[in-house]
Amino acid sequence: MSDLRYALRSLAKSPVFTSVAVLSLALGIGANTAIFSLVNAILLSSLPVPNPQELRVLQWTGLDVHTAYFTGSMERGGNRSNYGSGSINATGGEPMTADSFTHPQFRALREQGAALADIFGYANLNNITARARQEAFTAEGLMVTDNYFSALGVRPALGRLFGPEEAGAGAAPVAVISHEWWEKEFALDPGVIGATVALNGNSFTVVGVLPREFRGVNLGDRTGFYVPISAQPQLMPSWPTASPSHWWVKIIARMKPGASDAQLLAVLDRAFAGEASSAMKEPGVVLRDGRAGPAWDRKYYRRPLRLLLGVVGVVILVACANLAGLSLARGAAREHEFAVRAALGSGRWRLARQSLAESLVLASTGAGLGLLLAFWGKSALGALLAGSPDGLRYDLALDFRVLAATLGLAVLAAILSGLLPAWRAGHVDPLAGLKSAAALGAPRLRAGRILVSAQIALSVLLLAGAGLYVRTLVNLVRINPGFATDHLLLFQVTPRGAGYRGPQLAAFYERVLDSLAKIPAVRSVALTQFRLLGHTMSGGSFFTLPSHPELFRGEKKPQAHQLTVSEAFFPTLGIPVLHGRGFTVADTANSLKVVVVNETFVHDYFAQDNPIGQILRVDKTDWQIVGVCRDAKYTELKLPAPPTVYFSFRQSSVGLANFALRTSLPPLAVATAARKAVAAVDPNVPIATIVTQEQVRDQGISQERMFATLVGSLAVLAVLLACIGLYGLMAYNVTRRTGEIGVRMALGARPQDVARSVVREALRLAGAGVIVGVPAALGLAQLIKSQLYGVPAHDPLTFAFGALVLLGVAAAAAWLPARRAARVDPMVALRAE
Repeated sequence: MSDLRYALRSLAKSPVFTSVAVLSLALGIGANTAIFSLVNAILLSSLPVPNPQELRVLQWTGLDVHTAYFTGSMERGGNRSNYGSGSINATGGEPMTADSFTHPQFRALREQGAALADIFGYANLNNITARARQEAFTAEGLMVTDNYFSALGVRPALGRLFGPEEAGAGAAPVAVISHEWWEKEFALDPGVIGATVALNGNSFTVVGVLPREFRGVNLGDRTGFYVPISAQPQLMPSWPTASPSHWWVKIIARMKPGASDAQLLAVLDRAFAGEASSAMKEPGVVLRDGRAGPAWDRKYYRRPLRLLLGVVGVVILVACANLAGLSLARGAAREHEFAVRAALGSGRWRLARQSLAESLVLASTGAGLGLLLAFWGKSALGALLAGSPDGLRYDLALDFRVLAATLGLAVLAAILSGLLPAWRAGHVDPLAGLKSAAALGAPRLRAGRILVSAQIALSVLLLAGAGLYVRTLVNLVRINPGFATDHLLLFQVTPRGAGYRGPQLAAFYERVLDSLAKIPAVRSVALTQFRLLGHTMSGGSFFTLPSHPELFRGEKKPQAHQLTVSEAFFPTLGIPVLHGRGFTVADTANSLKVVVVNETFVHDYFAQDNPIGQILRVDKTDWQIVGVCRDAKYTELKLPAPPTVYFSFRQSSVGLANFALRTSLPPLAVATAARKAVAAVDPNVPIATIVTQEQVRDQGISQERMFATLVGSLAVLAVLLACIGLYGLMAYNVTRRTGEIGVRMALGARPQDVARSVVREALRLAGAGVIVGVPAALGLAQLIKSQLYGVPAHDPLTFAFGALVLLGVAAAAAWLPARRAARVDPMVALRAE
């Protein structure tokens, strides 16, 4: 305590040093805390249920997969895809992994594994039209098995949860709502039990409310309601539970005491092989750690987040080196003080302990301020995550694990930044320290020079990484998607939720198109089944070509994406029809079935033929190709335009549609008018996910944007810290060499000569750091090679730019000390000596 009190008094006498040191550590620790909160939320957090380590997520794997109807997520060759709905025809011997099973498969797995695990299933309910007490809105929910909550160990905050009575086909239509829904839609009314909510026009009775902390099995989601699988006919009529060809059930298991993964896997493999052998070769089940729910996001972000942890680790090293260098310079200035204390009887440990106490005070204060900065930083990180394609909404709370990490960083910073100054303080020579500075000369501070060069080298690493990420982002933004993204407003409607079916859907869409076209600021309006660049698609081997039967004789069948659109789709999005024609209002359900294909489709399947007039057969129905349009990116920017077949919404019904409005005003300024236009057609059909096409494009490159932003910000921070360290060392040198400079100037040295020597020394230190840092950066750049686009990991322009920036920063940091040295008055300096 005596050491700490003395450290506080000593630091208070050096407010500039203390402020710079605390701010440097606060920036480093705050950045590390904010990034660790992101890592904690995605990679380390568990579901708020009892014993989450007992949970296992079930996925399947197989070769040459053929499915008729699939919805969910899949991975092949390291590439993750989100399917809307469609068939899978994956040949070529490369294994596929996916997360959706058929309901008969789920029943077989549950029955066969019952002795080893409690197996439960669920399915996502997206874009459900809901109505509680207010106007209709679009909601996300889950359809779950009767043992979903009991297997998870979740208890209700109010009412009850599902039980065996909800398992049968004739079960009562009941629902459990989230705490967030209870608060938002029912104002925390305790009388909510027994209330009715309408889901896609079907009434469900609320029987329970979940606790606030439980938000579903997907940590990044916000599920609003839960219904039993017996509600499938009402909410997912196209995905029957009895069908062996509809893959839509996701499965989790809770291991029973004494059961092992190997035992469960052996049982499930046999059960799955018996059910799925007709759909794939070598079918098997994969067990994933389920403590955080499905692992797609965790797997997708694991490697980038680890790299990001390494980046902020470099920043804290720069901050510690900066503080150590400043402390060395300050310790050299206090050498006389330490010598007097040593002469009066202070031992080496006593002097070293005093120096460590000062480092501990600085690190603790920096950690406290860093936590405040982390509160702001985690909000910025949350905004970056929310801009991802999946709209991830993780809870980036500064919980006990994050606070413990911050405390550990503070201790580590105190040790790393305090050990060398403490060693120097403990080894002061009383006899030499009591001599005059003139007799000894200014200390050279070799360790301080090494620390400054180390900071420069570490900054080179970060600047090079930031440059590569920024160039990747610029390259992605410059990609031409094949259509115009500006002034384009998108929103989604799901009229099936209001009871529209069959021909009613096309009539409803036509009325909406007419209503939207009347908005003064709307230049044109179109319908599209999916948003382009929205990471969602429909397609597969859904067609044959009667004129080219040879294409379908091998195992690998031709595949294509498909998209249902309106006749104004191509002009509205700026996709020209190169040959033939586009769709017209005359292409109705009773007229000739027609499609439009893109250039890639023609290149792949009609390279030697004129595609116009060719027949494309889908489910025994012939569709005639009447037009060829220019290629446009479908799912994401980084992928080439796939073979695509466009259908007219008047001939191919869709229950969910997006509308694209080309506007003369900023797109979001038209959102309110668009909402009113749809409500004028039917107030029971809400619009959802209002967004601009540019926002959709940006969501698709959100990870690249996040890393360019974060690594760029951290690189700037590291350069700033290195600049502070270099400035501190140069300022110390000028102060300690004032007498020498005075003598030189008295002997005829010009001010520019004195200033040049200071700048030369700074550039020499920076050059040493660049010489070490550039080769290290070239080697470490290979770690992020897979995350780059359009720029090589060894890009010479990026590395040269980073080196020049640091040399320029070094010259700028030395400018003030050099200016002060050039203004030294020889008479004043010599009088002081």
